[in-house]
This record gives sequence, C-alpha cells and structure tokens, in this order.
Amino acid sequence: MAERLARGSAHHRRRRAVPRLATVLQVVASLLGLGALLWGADAAVRVGAESLLARNLQASTGVSDRPEVELHGTFVLPQVIRGSYGSVDVSMQGIVTGPLRVERVDAQLEDVRIPFHDVLVRDLREVGVGRASSVVTLTYGDLSSYLRETGRPLTLSAADDDTVRVSGTVDLLDQRVDAAAVVALSAGRDGVRVTPTQVEGIGALDPLDRLLLGQRLTFTVPLDTLPFGLQVTEVAPDATHVVVRVQGSRLVVDP
Repeated sequence: MAERLARGSAHHRRRRAVPRLATVLQVVASLLGLGALLWGADAAVRVGAESLLARNLQASTGVSDRPEVELHGTFVLPQVIRGSYGSVDVSMQGIVTGPLRVERVDAQLEDVRIPFHDVLVRDLREVGVGRASSVVTLTYGDLSSYLRETGRPLTLSAADDDTVRVSGTVDLLDQRVDAAAVVALSAGRDGVRVTPTQVEGIGALDPLDRLLLGQRLTFTVPLDTLPFGLQVTEVAPDATHVVVRVQGSRLVVDP
C-alpha cells in the first residue's frame, strides 16, 4: 500500500513539473523575443542617427561624398533619448575651405550633444561637441594650389629624408627672382607654419633682399575654417602627404 502511494505521489510530482517547465520555457522565449526586438530597434536607431549626423556634417562642410559616422556604445537608444553621445568617429574626404582643399579629416568626437527632438523629426539644428581630436591629411598638390590661389606662385613638394621644399617666383622690391628653400613645417596658431631653414641661390642678393626673401618664403596655411574648430598641435610631413593633428573643445556645428 505504502509503495503504491509513493509511486502515485512521484507520478503526480512529474505531472506538475511538466507545466512548470513549459511556463519557464515560455518566459525565457518571451524574454529572448523582447531582447531581440530591443536589439533590432537599437540597431535601427543607430543607423538612423548615424545617417542624420552624416547628412548634417555634409551640409555644414559641403563635401560631395557623405561622411562616414560611427556611434560608439553597446546600446545607442539610451544615448539618443538623453541627447548625449559618449563617443563618435567621423571621417570626411575632399573638404574645401575657401581656397584650400583638404584631402581627409578623421575625427574622434566626445560628449556630443544632439537634442532628442531633432533626431525624432530628423532635422538637426546644431550639434554640440565637448571635445574633438582629429587627423587632417593634406596633399602637396592641394597646398601648392592654395599658394597660387592666394597670390603666391610657389610650389610645396617633398624632398629627401621626409623634408619639404618650396620653390617658385618671389617679388623682391623692384625685381622678381626664382627662389627655392628647404622649409620646416610646424604648428602655428591658426594652421601650418612654413619656415625656411636653408635658402638656395641667394649669392647675388644684397642683405636686404636676402631678408625679404626669407620673409616671402615664411607663411601660414590656415586651417581655422575646418569643422570642429580645430587647433593645430602637430605637423608631420612624409613623402606623399602632410599629416596634421588638431584638437578643439566646446564646439558647435551648424548645418
């Protein structure tokens, strides 16, 4: 008798365990479905926010190719709702700022502020940036074009051992001379500072003309009109490009 009761009790417990297991599986499946739904919604919001920011940057800089924008963070939806993004990477090509063309800008933006309402209606009025650090790539051809556009018939080119050479025609009072010099590129207040370190072919010039020639071959290529309000911190020329590191803080980018 006792044995029959024990078998009956065990059978009853097994019958009760089956519905409980089914309930647990249903809950797990619901949670997984909800997680997948949230993940998909977050991915869609990420793509939409990146596209909207890229469109805003394209409008503010006038680049022909849409900038590449990447929002960082495991989940973007909370950042969108707060209107505050921790880290954003931006890459742009072919930026024209007045007479100067910039080959490429790769920027890391931190503490980016975009109101949730603007994202919701897909109309960004302004983008606030707490801090920005960028790598700006310039070509010698674009730098030389800038010099010609601004009234300096000079050419910048790479020389041996990663040095840079400037050459062209320079007006010295009542005469025009062909000049060339090895120059140093450095961080200026508003851009890339060009300073001659070794001037060539000045044997026939008097001291005043030599002084004027050095002044004519000293100039700054301004970068203050680039996006993100950049301040030059380092300039590194190589055989094909001039790479400039810049940074800024408390910036506003308008469309």
